[in-house]
Amino acid sequence: MAVGPVKQEISVEKGKEKPVTTLALLQGCKQFWKAGDYEGSYNGADQVSLADMDHVRVHPRFLHSNATSHKWALGAFAELLDNALDEELNGATYVLVDVLKNMKNRNKMVLVQDDGGGMTPDKMRQCMSLGYSEKSKMANTIGQYGNGFKTSTMRLGADVIVFSRCKGKYGSGRLTQSIGLLSYTFLRSTGKEDIVVPMIDYDKIGETWNMRVRSSSDCWQRNLETIVQWSPFETEEDLLGQFDFLSDQGTRIIIYNLWEDDEGLLELDFETDPHDIQIRSINRDEKIEMAKTFPSSRHFLTYRHSLRSYTSILYLRIPLGFRIILRGKEVEHHNIVDDMMYAKEIVYKPTACADAVSKDPNMSATVTLGFIKDAESHIDVQGFNVYHKNRLIKPFWRVWNAAGSDGRGVIGVLQANFVEPAHDKQGFERTTLLSRLEARLVYFQKQYWSSQCQLIGYAQRRNLKKSASPEKEPTPCAKDKPNSKCDTNPNVPSNDASTSKSTNRNEHRYSPANEAAGRNLFEATQATVINNLQPESSSGGAAGNVPIKVFFF
Repeated sequence: MAVGPVKQEISVEKGKEKPVTTLALLQGCKQFWKAGDYEGSYNGADQVSLADMDHVRVHPRFLHSNATSHKWALGAFAELLDNALDEELNGATYVLVDVLKNMKNRNKMVLVQDDGGGMTPDKMRQCMSLGYSEKSKMANTIGQYGNGFKTSTMRLGADVIVFSRCKGKYGSGRLTQSIGLLSYTFLRSTGKEDIVVPMIDYDKIGETWNMRVRSSSDCWQRNLETIVQWSPFETEEDLLGQFDFLSDQGTRIIIYNLWEDDEGLLELDFETDPHDIQIRSINRDEKIEMAKTFPSSRHFLTYRHSLRSYTSILYLRIPLGFRIILRGKEVEHHNIVDDMMYAKEIVYKPTACADAVSKDPNMSATVTLGFIKDAESHIDVQGFNVYHKNRLIKPFWRVWNAAGSDGRGVIGVLQANFVEPAHDKQGFERTTLLSRLEARLVYFQKQYWSSQCQLIGYAQRRNLKKSASPEKEPTPCAKDKPNSKCDTNPNVPSNDASTSKSTNRNEHRYSPANEAAGRNLFEATQATVINNLQPESSSGGAAGNVPIKVFFF
């Protein structure tokens, strides 16, 4: 493989830095999926021990392998947005995503900035380390593992510099500001065998910012020199100028040396839409044109390549007063339920199980499903959007892969806080609860389709037989593990049930001409489906009310 020109770099010997000559980065490292081909120098120069006890060392190659958990670049952006939204608890009112130019080489960089509580010098070091997370103890925050910052920034670019200003613990105390550099380029170019993160801190005394020394002034100065050498900024004054974009608190993250694709183009496309960041894909243009023809299906067609589209559905609700600003234009929040017609709701209650995230016996999820408003065009759009703690984990999850056209046009939305998201928050851990949820969503979609498909122009299907109903299905873990803790709770009725009701979304009609006829047909077929699910001994409610059942799993 071809290599670049010879470059000057820094090595460490007896605590002192001296220039050595080595080869520059391989050209392949500009592509994310090839950037892990780094072996290090293996010369023992970076060995570190503390009080005769070795600590666990982390090779720089781990930064890359750790980031491969993000198969999708927009999923990495979501991690950074999660961190900013969590800061709403500390007063954040916005998160800004934008594009900057590198002062040294004029290449593009990605900016993510918020006005949250910021980080103290100690918190900054935890942020740059692996596995530190106080959020795992907080009920309503999205972050859990203390790893998202490292995986997400490294997935987007080789290097990241962080500026953070903080008022101190609990918002009181001396004002501090910190700068940290996590640079894969620096680590590779200097042959490091351990991850080294140069950081500097400042204290505000009166109206003056003074350097905050943790070990020695010489060490502080070496950290500054390293940051200036390997960052997009040329002087300490340039670095400090970045804090002018923050008020008394906040964090400014700049990701640079962005990854390229196999053709030598940036993986991220900043040119197609000046108010968006997109991913280059083979059929992107085709989907953009389809979205113009089918506006209600726009998010299904574009979320995979458009950060604006994905961000608009990323959260079930946006806190009041909080804004997401992408390249100078606010992202308009979108509720996928607004794209539905003939919508109905089903309350899903999973049976208590050993692998449940929550042990609350009242845990449940309201599944809203219906036809997308473009469904009469018979476009192949379907899937369930599954949220966890307000965050979209599985967008348009296709659970029913039927032959032919069955299932087309049916979309759903639910929040499932009882299953655990995977490490990259782009899926769920494969557990018994998730398998049961998936099976139930398949059943809901089949039942809905078979009873309503004639409303959008398909030939009417026969209803599912009673034998296919949940009451007749064996419990998965009861079948596999008779004595498992997943067995049905004896205090819960053995027959599953569902609360099924139409919503005000039924006011949406695909054609004004057949609105009245469609409504009558919808109500008649819905009542037939619900009655088919009732046990023979079940008694109905008052006239005009639907008997209530709840599914247990």
